[in-house]
Amino acid sequence: MTILMGMMSLVMAAVWRINRRVPGLTWWGVAHGLGFLACMELLTRGRLPDAVSVALAQGLLLAMGYFIYVGVRRHVGDPHPPHWIGALMIGAVTSVAVYFTVVRPDFSARFLIHSLSLGVLFILTAQAVAKGGAARYPARYLLAVASLLHGLFMLGRPWLFSFDLQGPMTLARMSSISPFILLESAVAFNVMAFCALLLVTEHSHGELRRLVDRDELTGVHSRRAFLMRLQQLSEGGVERPALPILLIDLDHFKRINDTWGHSAGDEALRHFVEVAQRCMRVQDIIGRLGGEEFAVLLPRASVEQAQGVAERLRKLLVEHPVRFTDENVALTASIGVTLLRPGEPPEAALGRADQAMYQAKSEGRNRVVSLLSPVVAEVRVA
Repeated sequence: MTILMGMMSLVMAAVWRINRRVPGLTWWGVAHGLGFLACMELLTRGRLPDAVSVALAQGLLLAMGYFIYVGVRRHVGDPHPPHWIGALMIGAVTSVAVYFTVVRPDFSARFLIHSLSLGVLFILTAQAVAKGGAARYPARYLLAVASLLHGLFMLGRPWLFSFDLQGPMTLARMSSISPFILLESAVAFNVMAFCALLLVTEHSHGELRRLVDRDELTGVHSRRAFLMRLQQLSEGGVERPALPILLIDLDHFKRINDTWGHSAGDEALRHFVEVAQRCMRVQDIIGRLGGEEFAVLLPRASVEQAQGVAERLRKLLVEHPVRFTDENVALTASIGVTLLRPGEPPEAALGRADQAMYQAKSEGRNRVVSLLSPVVAEVRVA
């Protein structure tokens, strides 16, 4: 067990060195390091006074359980309890263990308190990490199952090994059953370490997906993700309702970059998204197609509602200028509105929205133009 814990500690340290941004990974690495030290203490039991040996072993194992608990709460984005509470808990349990070693020797009581403390910690860990849905975060639920089973075993082992017909637990009896306890602990801790590594992979995969699916500057859907979502919504066949689409281009955006610099242009794009989201419902989808061009999908909205959203967005932009240094600059947008009709390919609807948007520009900008029916027209190539 000492060798296994040492190897897992080294693996955790190596993974942490490669990817330090994974929430909770630092805590898990420290936890397994403490577990390795606890195993070393057990391996060299007898070389230190009993009180010191018991305090070290129980303190290290409790700290390991607490750090795993804190790590999973950090990983799922929940606040962890103040560390003074954890330190108080570890200190109290360790002090009681020393009391039952030196003042009133009672191995059975010491075994019971230690088992119950660790059992509660690992059940709390299982409850904390089981979030987000098993289909989306399978590694979280695998860790939850491993933590729950280990916690239940810790809660039940005083009754499994102590309070039976042979009388309460003694140090001599402990020697006979310790291989079973160590085997369960070795399996549980290494399964949990494996789950933690799966969580690292799961988190890294999610970050990659977010980089691909989200526009880094504005946080809205990327062009790829928006077009994929449009394709998915268009696959309902002739039974699905028409899907309103807005295509939006910020007017005179090049002038902002040339006058105030590209950082001001980036701020203007973020400001537009912030204003646009005030007009959006939860189910609406906004994406950045490139440069200063955005598109919005309005599922389960009528064409009149879509035109109302477009007009409200246009007015809000004018009413809420973006501030560059000490100057307010009003943004305007040309907006094309169309419908993706049942059975129509998405490219045709986007081309029609593009034509409507450019008609708005040619008519003087800062306006909304609707082009709802399919027409034969040249599509602008970006």
